[in-house]
Amino acid sequence: MTSRRTFLRPLTTDQLGQKTSKQVHFDKAATAGSKRTAEGSLAEQSVGPKKRTAFGDLTNAKEKKHNGLSKKPVLNKTTKGLMVKNNKKATVLLGKQRTKITDDSGETIDLTQDSQSSSQESSGSSSSDSEIEFLNKKNVQLSQEIRPSTEEKVPDGVDDVDAENRLNTYEVPLYVRDIFEYYKQREEKFMVSGYLDKQSHLTTNMRAILVDWLVEVQENFELNHETLYLAVKLVDLYLTKVEVTRENLQLVGSTAMFIAAKFDERVPPALDDFLYICDDAYNREELVGMEMSILKTVDFDLGVPLSYSFLRRFAKCARAPMNILTLARYILETSLMDYQFIQYKDSEMAAACLLLALKMKKTGEWSKTMIYYTGYNIEHLMPIAVALNTMLTSPSHKNLNTIKSKYSHSVFFEVALTPPVDMVELTVDIS
Repeated sequence: MTSRRTFLRPLTTDQLGQKTSKQVHFDKAATAGSKRTAEGSLAEQSVGPKKRTAFGDLTNAKEKKHNGLSKKPVLNKTTKGLMVKNNKKATVLLGKQRTKITDDSGETIDLTQDSQSSSQESSGSSSSDSEIEFLNKKNVQLSQEIRPSTEEKVPDGVDDVDAENRLNTYEVPLYVRDIFEYYKQREEKFMVSGYLDKQSHLTTNMRAILVDWLVEVQENFELNHETLYLAVKLVDLYLTKVEVTRENLQLVGSTAMFIAAKFDERVPPALDDFLYICDDAYNREELVGMEMSILKTVDFDLGVPLSYSFLRRFAKCARAPMNILTLARYILETSLMDYQFIQYKDSEMAAACLLLALKMKKTGEWSKTMIYYTGYNIEHLMPIAVALNTMLTSPSHKNLNTIKSKYSHSVFFEVALTPPVDMVELTVDIS
């Protein structure tokens, strides 16, 4: 049985009650050797040993298990289970393991795994390659035929950003606009109003310290950014309805991250890992009890539209390069600590952060295309952008530097070092 490793020092009651720059301490040996890349993955660094997560490196074990095995022949799976007929009287039946094609001469070609292997050995796989190419062409033809005739056309002067991915099923170009319109409708259900006036034991500074700590948890466990944003949202939704003491605030935060990880991660950390990062200040029964309390409070509805998801969509619509997207992510992640921004919708925050990033880099504009895809004009977003710029210029929590240190690294294009915009220059478009 392997011993556990200390990643985070737990938040104490004293630390939650005062401003300090040492809320959480990282074991340098544990974190040396890895940094999160600009889109959420970790790039191996040349210094120090490779960092291992608290719950073990399961990926390496799986890769070793499959090493040396022959690769299965690749067939396009788009038409799996479909029957396609064309003017050449070709019939394609794609089952679980068996594929047959009948050509013009009436000859049946068996494309099972065994026959493909033998065919490759005897004829250099030329026959199977040509048939797979035939299948791919049929997939393109089929995708064009099943495209809805009622598909919405973009207005004149608006860039159809999804047109280039029309045949890419992973981009779901036929439905992506409907998906995000549905997200915007769902936002109304998860709106958070000011709740600290109802919390007699908590302050804005305590909430900021908790969010700063959650960012470190996300980084150390190498969790997705969606997990972090969902966890913060669950904390706010819970505190809106339930009064919490200062001693239990970290329990709420760690449990919210535990729930978010189970919802979003492929391999979430174990429950014991969340107890350990709290220095065993809570036991299993308390964490499980808090998990049930949070889930009941949100009515087990975890499909929360997140500002992070909106930001990625809006950046794609703006055709923003990676450095602009990363700068907008830095602004958005910093805003998680600031209590004043909980009143806004997630889509509003995402659009305002992207607008401010474009202004800070002095590139692009809030065009007709962005108004169409986001649903917000520049007059609507400017007050939020001004507040965000003020947050960067004069931060309320100067001692909480986890996010700024994170985005000052080269893998994030050092976007945290970008100076804020002059207020006069920021508002020139609406003056």
